[in-house]
Amino acid sequence: MNDSKVDIPSFFSDKSKLLGFDYSKIKELCNSEIDHSYPIDDLTPLVKKEILLEGYFKSILLGYNHVYLSKLLKDLKNPSANISLPLLHQWSNEPRIDNLVIISDPEDAEKICKRHIQKAPIFKSLLNTSIISTTDNEDWRTQRDAMTNAFLPKHSLQLVFPASVKRARQCTELLIKMSDDYTEPVDMSDFFLNETQAQLQKAMFGFSDDFEQKTNKRIRDAFAGINPEYLLEFSQDALNETMKSDGPASILFHDSKDIQKNIGNMILFAFAGHDTTGHTLTWLLYELCKHPEYKQRLIREIDEYWLNNAEENYNSFFQLPFMTQCITETLRLWPALANGTYRELEKDEKIKGHDGSEITLPKGTYCQIINWTRHRNVELWGPDVNEFNPDREFKDSEIWHHEGFGGYNVSSDRFSPFTYGPRNCLGKNFSQMEMRLILLHLFKHHDFTLEEKQEQSVNDPKYMGINTFTLGPASVHGGLLGMHVNIHLRKSKL
Repeated sequence: MNDSKVDIPSFFSDKSKLLGFDYSKIKELCNSEIDHSYPIDDLTPLVKKEILLEGYFKSILLGYNHVYLSKLLKDLKNPSANISLPLLHQWSNEPRIDNLVIISDPEDAEKICKRHIQKAPIFKSLLNTSIISTTDNEDWRTQRDAMTNAFLPKHSLQLVFPASVKRARQCTELLIKMSDDYTEPVDMSDFFLNETQAQLQKAMFGFSDDFEQKTNKRIRDAFAGINPEYLLEFSQDALNETMKSDGPASILFHDSKDIQKNIGNMILFAFAGHDTTGHTLTWLLYELCKHPEYKQRLIREIDEYWLNNAEENYNSFFQLPFMTQCITETLRLWPALANGTYRELEKDEKIKGHDGSEITLPKGTYCQIINWTRHRNVELWGPDVNEFNPDREFKDSEIWHHEGFGGYNVSSDRFSPFTYGPRNCLGKNFSQMEMRLILLHLFKHHDFTLEEKQEQSVNDPKYMGINTFTLGPASVHGGLLGMHVNIHLRKSKL
């Protein structure tokens, strides 16, 4: 078969193309000139290659690869198994099939992230040589060194705290408006994504109200596949806006002359700087509505916070330990970065096979260090692994025990919501700050219950989110993303 005739869809293809594509055509690419994959003993499942190729590709494009991979591990009766699958990708703009070794073993996951800093070129065609997509380790180190100060708690975030507070104080007004004065359900996925994009632009970049209001929905739509061509227009307009702004993220672009790198980093910041936080807040509210006893505990803690603090204070978040537990458990149960991170081995590396034997992977092998399977591994977390339990016993390295929120990367061999150092998430501290501010204001005078149709998802075992670049709640009303609740004005202690 001539593979050039196969019009392979991508994440940014129209939804109609994704749903209407004949995925059986993918099988015909097996053993073609673009196929460079091969079976690895004790890593490749004992399933026909063409079935794995089609099934895995389809699961990625339709957003259920996390469920697909969990099923493979269940069939192996080993939730910590590393597996190798044939992956059809277009990372270099041309279709190619390579092995992708998906790492679920906790020791191997941490080891590979720390030993092999080089990223697989998964994002290079979209994000050029941005900090997340560059495959040059020296380029990454240079960018990381330049960007670190913009995200340090004391050096930067404490300075942008007033701007973040100002936006958080406005969010309840928007919520009331979206609910038509408490009469209509609200899509909280849309609400939170709007708020986190606004927080990013207003606090971290220092952009004008006018620019944020003109671009917020358009850039979020572009990331959702609606008019994706707007990405380039936005990045160019945003780069121009940075020249008029003095937020810590804007300053990063003031002296950079590398246009392609700047475009890549702007698109990256605009997406990663809001999407993951928005999804985490949405999943947290979903779980709180499912578990009203936890929701009431959080409301009591928030009421106590406002009784003890006349206004928000950057150094007072230690007074919100239960909120920290709820956020941490949400990051475990519903990791926005369910896919984790992708690396290219810089040298030969040994990992565990299905039966515990030692397998040597050659230099250049692509690996995915997936979060979903470790975060939901019954052997690592216990029999209630699929339940929301903020009272779960987290290790010291997994939660901000002493400060409520702090400036270090929470992680362990079983838990890596912001991936592992040294290539961990730059924006993790800003995310923690804005989540607490938004939650403090949302629950200050309001309570939430799931809308009637959303309530039906609670007992649906297939309701596992939609996983594209990140994991968000699938809309029960036929759209892509959505989580619908009713808003209630409540009598608080204030």
